[in-house]
Amino acid sequence: MNQASPARAGAPASKRPRPRGAIYLAVSVAVITLAWMTLAHFQNLADEQQLQARRVARVARALAWTYEQEGLREDDAAEGQTQRLAAAAVAKVPGLERALILRKTTFKVHSDEALAGERLDRESAADKVLYDTAKRIKSDVRNNREEREKRPELTRNPFNEIDVEAPEGGPLTVSVPVFDEGDFDAMAQVVAAPVELDGPAPLNLLLAAAIALILGLLIGRLITGPPLLLAGSGLVLCFTVYGVISLAGWRSDLRMYHAEVEAQTFAALDEGGLLAASAPDQQGTLAPMITRDSFGEARGDLLALGQAPEPTDSTAGVAVKAGDFTLTVSHQWLDARYNTDLDHLSKWAAGFGLLGMLIFLLGAVGRIDRAGRSLYTHRTAYAYLSPAMMGMLILVFVPVVYGIVLGFQTRQYNSFTFAGLDNYLQILSDFNYSDPRNFYFKLGVTILWTVSNVVLHVGIGLTLALMLNDEMLKAKGIFRVLLIVPWAIPNYITAIIWRGMFHKQFGAVNAFIETMGGEPTSWFQDFWSAFATNLTTNTWLGFPFMMVVSLGALQSIPSDLYEAATVDGASRWQRFKDITLPLLMPALVPAVIVGTVWTFNMFNVIYLVSGGAPNGATDILITDAFRWAFERDSYGYAAAYSTIIFLILLVFTLITNRITGATKGAFE
Repeated sequence: MNQASPARAGAPASKRPRPRGAIYLAVSVAVITLAWMTLAHFQNLADEQQLQARRVARVARALAWTYEQEGLREDDAAEGQTQRLAAAAVAKVPGLERALILRKTTFKVHSDEALAGERLDRESAADKVLYDTAKRIKSDVRNNREEREKRPELTRNPFNEIDVEAPEGGPLTVSVPVFDEGDFDAMAQVVAAPVELDGPAPLNLLLAAAIALILGLLIGRLITGPPLLLAGSGLVLCFTVYGVISLAGWRSDLRMYHAEVEAQTFAALDEGGLLAASAPDQQGTLAPMITRDSFGEARGDLLALGQAPEPTDSTAGVAVKAGDFTLTVSHQWLDARYNTDLDHLSKWAAGFGLLGMLIFLLGAVGRIDRAGRSLYTHRTAYAYLSPAMMGMLILVFVPVVYGIVLGFQTRQYNSFTFAGLDNYLQILSDFNYSDPRNFYFKLGVTILWTVSNVVLHVGIGLTLALMLNDEMLKAKGIFRVLLIVPWAIPNYITAIIWRGMFHKQFGAVNAFIETMGGEPTSWFQDFWSAFATNLTTNTWLGFPFMMVVSLGALQSIPSDLYEAATVDGASRWQRFKDITLPLLMPALVPAVIVGTVWTFNMFNVIYLVSGGAPNGATDILITDAFRWAFERDSYGYAAAYSTIIFLILLVFTLITNRITGATKGAFE
């Protein structure tokens, strides 16, 4: 008989297998949507912060420009003009709270007329901040002038000549320099409350997410097996690609909204007289505001600005109106920014799509369900482990993830921008092996350094452990204390001591060589001699660890094994080869792996003993990563460097664990 069992035939609907593929396909779409919306939120937040700063900086620039022009004009009409315009700006521009010009320690202009002409109060903390800000901007202006004189090829200022402070929940403060004959003369500062902005929302993405969720549920219920995996992967891919297109279009709409806000700011400045009153003709006033953005950099988005009702050439730009005021934005600039957004979002899409695909595929084949059941079954154990896991998360995983993320960015002019894989390609595609700064040169030095040290550590440590474990040796306690001293002293102190010992003129090593009739050596002028100083120092530091591990493992080996081997006629070498060494492996191999990782990343010895001499040749990967970050000011490059180091050590640990069985017990 081949009949279905009653229990199976009459199984209630609630006991039927759930459409796992549909659920995880929907989850995958939801996760990608959340990722896109999070990216959009933070990007919008950054854009709004820049817009708020640009809006207030525009007023500060206008005020500074007006004050500069007032100093150039000698007619009576110019007297006190900036003071009147500062008050008008606070009245006309939304959110403005205070506008001032500080020259040395005197308020030359202040929107509060009672403070105009007053000196800073030495007892006031706020006035102290004002004075320090002006001093910092003055220093940056003069540093920029010196840098441009030394390097005429510079297209941007190395130092930022605008100071923006935006405390959480507080007013936005923007300070800019006022010039006199090209040099810093005073500081213009404007304080404003951020204006509420209501830009467009990425509704297309939300609508597409809803449609994709519905399609995912239908596909997951109607299709099973490999076709489901193929169809679901295709849906995830299509939705990810649409996210790129949708968000790029949303960013274009957002730029036009920001242009409208900026046009309103210009209209308010014009209404307050800050655009027309500071020079004899309007063109002379508007030119520096159009050709330069609020941060002093050349801008290519604005084509025209003024009272014209329509742009002269509608094919060249888009007109944005604010009352009677018109701002024309370049089509070419908008298209270029759209393409930049597509490129930027495509790099994120690769990660989001891979994450969504992974969630769907693992969920569809049941891996996530099994992990969830295991987590629930052992929930008590995980609860006990949670404090340690939280500590590891905060102290280890968050910094590691931050470092990995930083490796995909590059820093230019004190700001980080997304660079994709550029840092990694730059590191790995340079095959100039003869250059001491080359990655592969450093990798070779690091491998030589690690292998040499680990061999010496294990060889010396194991030899000393065998000697200390000998029953015939007297005063074992004294020898153990003496031999562990190098490990007990902090390694940076030991490194400094050894560096002094290798000094050519005053070092103890050369003094000993001279005593023996030799010539003193310049230890740090040649690669091999400098490498030998590092190797000697680290060997001194590292052998006690291997000795302690080996001695502990030796003392745990049962003595009856040696007695039985002796009765059977085994020699000392045979007892060591067949008993001691195999039973040492479970303790020695993990110690070797840990020692390898420590030595691979031994920063202190290299940095403090040879310092990379000669010409960085003895630097290893970790010291070179430090130099890229803190000496060559390439934090993204250094983070990518560190990530590669982490991956090398991770692969090494996994391979050695699998080959050696380092986690197995002694008698398995």
